[in-house]
Amino acid sequence: MRKVLSFMVFLIGLGLGMIGGAALLAYAYQAAGLYPPDDATIKFIARERGWLKDDV
Repeated sequence: MRKVLSFMVFLIGLGLGMIGGAALLAYAYQAAGLYPPDDATIKFIARERGWLKDDV
Protein backbone atom coordinates (compact mmCIF):
# COMPACT_ATOMS: atom_id res chain seq x y z
CA MET A 1 0.00 0.00 0.00
CA ARG A 2 2.81 2.38 0.84
CA LYS A 3 4.53 1.73 -2.50
CA VAL A 4 1.31 2.47 -4.37
CA LEU A 5 0.88 5.75 -2.48
CA SER A 6 4.51 6.69 -3.12
CA PHE A 7 4.08 5.93 -6.80
CA MET A 8 0.92 8.04 -7.01
CA VAL A 9 2.62 10.97 -5.27
CA PHE A 10 5.58 10.58 -7.64
CA LEU A 11 3.27 10.72 -10.68
CA ILE A 12 1.49 13.81 -9.34
CA GLY A 13 4.82 15.52 -8.66
CA LEU A 14 6.11 14.55 -12.09
CA GLY A 15 3.02 16.00 -13.77
CA LEU A 16 3.15 19.24 -11.79
CA GLY A 17 6.86 19.56 -12.45
CA MET A 18 6.42 19.13 -16.18
CA ILE A 19 3.58 21.66 -16.33
CA GLY A 20 5.49 24.14 -14.17
CA GLY A 21 8.65 23.68 -16.20
CA ALA A 22 6.81 24.21 -19.46
CA ALA A 23 5.15 27.36 -18.10
CA LEU A 24 8.49 28.70 -16.88
CA LEU A 25 10.12 27.98 -20.23
CA ALA A 26 7.25 29.65 -22.10
CA TYR A 27 7.54 32.71 -19.86
CA ALA A 28 11.29 32.88 -20.45
CA TYR A 29 10.85 32.65 -24.23
CA GLN A 30 8.17 35.36 -24.15
CA ALA A 31 10.26 37.65 -21.93
CA ALA A 32 13.23 37.22 -24.27
CA GLY A 33 11.05 37.98 -27.30
CA LEU A 34 11.78 34.64 -28.97
CA TYR A 35 8.19 33.74 -29.80
CA PRO A 36 7.20 34.61 -33.36
CA PRO A 37 4.37 37.13 -33.59
CA ASP A 38 0.87 35.86 -34.27
CA ASP A 39 -1.20 36.77 -37.34
CA ALA A 40 -2.95 39.70 -35.65
CA THR A 41 0.39 41.26 -34.69
CA ILE A 42 1.77 40.79 -38.21
CA LYS A 43 -1.33 42.41 -39.74
CA PHE A 44 -1.18 45.30 -37.26
CA ILE A 45 2.49 46.00 -38.07
CA ALA A 46 1.79 45.75 -41.81
CA ARG A 47 -1.11 48.23 -41.55
CA GLU A 48 0.97 50.65 -39.50
CA ARG A 49 3.77 50.57 -42.07
CA GLY A 50 1.38 50.87 -44.98
CA TRP A 51 2.17 47.47 -46.44
CA LEU A 52 -1.37 46.13 -46.12
CA LYS A 53 -4.24 47.81 -47.91
CA ASP A 54 -7.71 46.90 -46.68
CA ASP A 55 -10.08 46.39 -49.61
CA VAL A 56 -13.37 47.54 -48.14
